[in-house]
Amino acid sequence: MKIRRKYNNWIPQLFKVGAITLYPFILYSRTILSLKAKPDYLIALFKHEYIHIEQVRKMGWFKFYFLWIVESMRNGYKGNKYELEAWDRQHEQYTEEEQKAFDKDFGL
Repeated sequence: MKIRRKYNNWIPQLFKVGAITLYPFILYSRTILSLKAKPDYLIALFKHEYIHIEQVRKMGWFKFYFLWIVESMRNGYKGNKYELEAWDRQHEQYTEEEQKAFDKDFGL
């Protein structure tokens, strides 16, 4: 399924984060476009959200989000194993799909 990216979205701002993945959408906060001044953060954030896309594709939509909520309730957001995996891997090299999407959107 094609990933759709939405910018200037209010949902990430509600949770005080830069972006949220609600497969097949990646929703970016209103402040994301100002992050061109901080390309390292923007690159990591973009990869982090694509790791969540990968997790959803492996587990399925319902199972991933159900387990993500359970993990967050048990261990908190910062102890959530799906978030920990995304944080650990967010500096990995982009896949071809990710690089094309990033270049199209930000062209840094």
